Amino acid sequence: MGEPHADEAEAPQALRKAIRMRSVMNCHRLADAYRDDSKVAYVSEQFPTEVVFAAGAMPWNIESMAIMLAQSVDVNRIFQLTQEKGLSRDICSFLRGPYGMMLADCYPTPDFVLTNDQPCEGLAKEMCLAGKRFNVPVIALNTPESLDEDAIGYVAGQIERMRERMAAELGLEGSSESLQRAVAFSNEAREYYRKTVALLETHKLPGVSRELQEIFGMNYFGPRENVTLCKALYQAAAELAKDAPGSGKRVMWIGQVPEEAHELLRHMSRVVEILYWAPLWNANLRSLDETRPLHSIAERAILYHWNAERMSVELERICDRFSVEGFVIVNVWGCRNIAGISPVLRDFAARRKIRHITLNIDLVDRNNYAFNHVKNRVDAFLELMQ
Repeated sequence: MGEPHADEAEAPQALRKAIRMRSVMNCHRLADAYRDDSKVAYVSEQFPTEVVFAAGAMPWNIESMAIMLAQSVDVNRIFQLTQEKGLSRDICSFLRGPYGMMLADCYPTPDFVLTNDQPCEGLAKEMCLAGKRFNVPVIALNTPESLDEDAIGYVAGQIERMRERMAAELGLEGSSESLQRAVAFSNEAREYYRKTVALLETHKLPGVSRELQEIFGMNYFGPRENVTLCKALYQAAAELAKDAPGSGKRVMWIGQVPEEAHELLRHMSRVVEILYWAPLWNANLRSLDETRPLHSIAERAILYHWNAERMSVELERICDRFSVEGFVIVNVWGCRNIAGISPVLRDFAARRKIRHITLNIDLVDRNNYAFNHVKNRVDAFLELMQ
């Protein structure tokens, strides 16, 4: 929990400062969340954490925290606990993990639960279950798929009412000044994040894509500390870029991401450079309008929504900018969302003449994965990539 990067010894020297900084920051935010006087909000993926920080609370991303904690505890015992409580093994481990952490009382007690519409209906349900388990308010945002002024205004109005309810029920009276400050810090951090992504377009920067994935998964935009972290990563990437060659064969990893030292990642990285899909989404690269923060946050929330037309445009942009030549589609056991979009991804890859492989595995639950079961298929894919 908060331990340094498992591959730190193998990471480039320039990157180690950023890796250690991330580990230290994770330790501090964990410690803060467990303090008796802390206000904690469970949040779902891509929730606008600027709103939480503006209210003086600590956002706790239940999925990413479960994966981080699973690297330092016996995750099989956590999964066993969920089964004992009647949760099916057919459910994705990214949902079973957080639920098991709650059952084992490993998570801090939330003061409220905040969620927005997700491609994963299981996650939305789990947020409601968390509210019931801890008997705290659950406040949900409804984000439509359409992206126009009416839709943006609709979501912005919900965010304003959410802030009012947080103030009324919990005494978290986030002012307009505190929101502007959180948005300013978010923009400053994203500027460094965006500059790092730009360097990755044309340079092979070992470990940098993984660190972008970690920052994305933390979903920690809004405090000053994240500015420092994103700046350190950019400086490391800029240092690496001075002597870095152009990128080699690149594949984009789509779906569940294992820990950075996972044997499958190590095996594939000998032949190809792995980029992670989610950190490259356009929504992650957008600055917020500091004069209209709620409007801008609402627009970004809609952009995070999976929309077939926008997703196709995003894939085109990413493949062109980063010279992607292969897709690794990880179809997680029990994840209907990846199963649903996999045909779209494969059709896109075929049209663009991009090599692709679909792995039907769960990289967190070892009961649903064995390296020897996928090695031959992965080796055949890597041979095609050479």
